[in-house]
Amino acid sequence: MQENPASNKIKLLIAVPSLECGGLERNVLNICNNINNRKFETTLVIINNENPFYKVTNHSVKVINLNKKNVRKAVFDVKKIIGEQKPDLVLSTANHLNLLFAIFRFLFPKKIIFIARESSIVSINTRRNKFPFLFDKLLKLCYRKFDHIVCQSKFMQQDLLMHYHIPEAKTSIINNAVVLPEHWIEPREIQSPRSYITVARLSEEKGIDNILRALQKTTTPFQYTIIGDGPLMSSLKQLTIDLKLQKHVLFAGAHSSPYSVVTEPDLFLMGSHYEGFPNVLLEANSLGIPVVCFDAPGGINEVVDSGVNGILVPPNDLDAFAAAVDKASSIPFDRKKIQSLTLERYSTKSMMDKWEKLFLSVFTTN
Repeated sequence: MQENPASNKIKLLIAVPSLECGGLERNVLNICNNINNRKFETTLVIINNENPFYKVTNHSVKVINLNKKNVRKAVFDVKKIIGEQKPDLVLSTANHLNLLFAIFRFLFPKKIIFIARESSIVSINTRRNKFPFLFDKLLKLCYRKFDHIVCQSKFMQQDLLMHYHIPEAKTSIINNAVVLPEHWIEPREIQSPRSYITVARLSEEKGIDNILRALQKTTTPFQYTIIGDGPLMSSLKQLTIDLKLQKHVLFAGAHSSPYSVVTEPDLFLMGSHYEGFPNVLLEANSLGIPVVCFDAPGGINEVVDSGVNGILVPPNDLDAFAAAVDKASSIPFDRKKIQSLTLERYSTKSMMDKWEKLFLSVFTTN
């Protein structure tokens, strides 16, 4: 059992690459803003907060911005801060940051408990690295140095057990929490055109191109709004023109409140090739919006119950996706049930209870 004679509080240090727009950052913010200040003395270390999208509103949390361009250049700064803060627990929150802590674990006092929050499906994410073989080898050698690893989904946990031989006892599953919506989207009568929405970073893994190709095959008149920005913006706009969908597709850019852009969407569409645990699906369902998405690797099928809160289709099957969109457009989904089930299952209180129980458990058993 760890001892903290200076205070009854457990000293927790959380490290995150940035507070830019993203699911990882949003969940770190959720922990910081809702942590029990009577039990935990929390410090948030941000590697680079040059372009913040989120803001810590819990004034009891100490925020330190290192202003480093990348994680590699922050190693000794983090070491210095840990030496000054003397935390009982360190929570690392991103795959590349996790690996850095694992590699340099020898630099830190042995009494500190290191916990990793994994935000990706590691074996898949590794393939996208510049040096995938080396990155994978380092993960296999070093990841077991963590005292505990938190996964967002069952799929993510099994990926770590199978490919990286992490002992199951050193892992936990804590889903992402959904923030209570600011408003309720009233179900409307079926009307034409139907309104579809996607909120995503415009990058390859999000599969927006597959959604566009599938929509070309649908028979239901629609208006489709894509909210987000990213490196594929230009090519996706060109694809829309090539598919002759430009009159039906709007690229709205990134917005902090996407459902103020489209106030009454009928369906949320997701084309991702893989997902850790999709925040955007939780947010859509928390507003009562049904979803259509591919049953891709990750936590998607842990969120979507076909026929209840949306429809799942086989990965990369564009014909099936198109048929599902047409079908879902005419189903009278019980939106209030979708919302209540989502808010009950993924509430901030429920997930914070799990985080705090985990922190207390590893603190008292190590």
